[in-house]
Amino acid sequence: MTQQTNGKYLIGVDLGGTNVRAAVSDKTGRLLGDAREPSYAMSGFDITAGQIIKSIRGAMAAAGVSDSQLAGIGMGVPGTIKPKQGIVVWTPNFHEDWANANVVDPIRGDFGAPVFIGNDANVAALGEYWFGAGQGVNSLMMFTLGTGIGTGLVMDGKLWVGESEGATEFGHQVILADGPRCGCGRYGCLEALAGRTAIINRAQRKLHQGRDSLLLGMVNNEFPAITPALIAEAAGKGDAVSVETLAETGYYIGLGVANVITGLSVAMVVIGGGVSGAGDALWQPMMRTISANTLVQYLEVCGIVPSRLGDDVGIMGGIGLAMQEAAPNNRQPTTVNHQPT
Repeated sequence: MTQQTNGKYLIGVDLGGTNVRAAVSDKTGRLLGDAREPSYAMSGFDITAGQIIKSIRGAMAAAGVSDSQLAGIGMGVPGTIKPKQGIVVWTPNFHEDWANANVVDPIRGDFGAPVFIGNDANVAALGEYWFGAGQGVNSLMMFTLGTGIGTGLVMDGKLWVGESEGATEFGHQVILADGPRCGCGRYGCLEALAGRTAIINRAQRKLHQGRDSLLLGMVNNEFPAITPALIAEAAGKGDAVSVETLAETGYYIGLGVANVITGLSVAMVVIGGGVSGAGDALWQPMMRTISANTLVQYLEVCGIVPSRLGDDVGIMGGIGLAMQEAAPNNRQPTTVNHQPT
């Protein structure tokens, strides 16, 4: 529910399975203070909620901001969210008592300010729209490439979550009908073909074929130690196994992006997340695939760019969510002062 407030400052919160980070900004997105705490995600809802509050208090202390000065608090949470009810239906890598938990009430009760939550990928898209690569466009889709593949859609300047409140999940579009089983239970989803585990498995299969690779020395022949970051590093040195692994991954990501552009005709697609930093070995095959599989009239009006906010995308997205919900008539600020931390 939209709430109006006359407060001057906004809080963005990025909740993860390992850490929770909070930041304070003014209404131009200029960061004034931030704090990070362990989230203790497997220790139970009450403990993690306490850590969220602690991180917000730390950020407010760093910024010199009091409760009465807050306009709103926005938070990205991984998993399935019901934003209007403030409920976390399900979130991975958290204690089971997070199922159907209302995370808004304890935070609102502590600070007395409006609190808004959303899926972390959706919130990231809002961050790029307000403060990052998406400034000046009216619509964008964001892909976050990591352990999973999340997506978020901003249309006509507003976060779009659909009737279920859970959209968008283009990481679970089926790319290969007889492909590997995905964590969602279906087969051949983009996430099952291009998420972290898929990338590692792809490289390991090539090594099990007896192929030589720089990766072998990098992990002392311990295949489970292979990571996407190591694959990207080896690809940068010309390692054939790693180059092929990222090329195949880029192909599948490119198909997923092409489907989105053709289906939605957005002005911009932003690619973020840890895997997106793999460099040309990933980006060049991805871009070739997008070009070959997107209707020309849609591709001509769509920019495909890397995330500008990097690690700050979660907190800036939370700030954008608070800004959008607490002051619904606002548009993108004409001057954005955010500098990545």
